[in-house]
Amino acid sequence: MDSVQPKPKNVFRIIDRKTKKAVGSYSRGCHNEVDFDSVARARTANCHGMFENDEKYAIAQYRVYYVLINPDVKDASKNRRRES
Repeated sequence: MDSVQPKPKNVFRIIDRKTKKAVGSYSRGCHNEVDFDSVARARTANCHGMFENDEKYAIAQYRVYYVLINPDVKDASKNRRRES
């Protein structure tokens, strides 16, 4: 197996200072976006500017590491098509 691993990646998350929980921002892709590539993107994630409120929202920086879980995942949907 190839020993080349992707480099760790830094991401930024919006944290509600009161609840200490990550807050997602609804994106055009019809899902909540949680990880951002920069502080600026996190702060401007909402078109109404709600995350620009520094007193209410913190921006936390995380480092994401890639861990191999399964080197050869089988596509379950292919098995369903054969059974039909």
